[in-house]
Amino acid sequence: MPRLTELFPPKFRKHRASGQAVVTLSGKGHYLGRYGTKASERECDRLHVG
Repeated sequence: MPRLTELFPPKFRKHRASGQAVVTLSGKGHYLGRYGTKASERECDRLHVG
């Protein structure tokens, strides 16, 4: 049976060591820039939708 992880919103979190925002999509971590900025949130939306 396939895993249904893509139906849920991606987990947007802070990478403690670097202070960057990270999101996991399809099992891969994507660094989005500095955590807490609008630019990192837009990048998360772009990756998830696109």
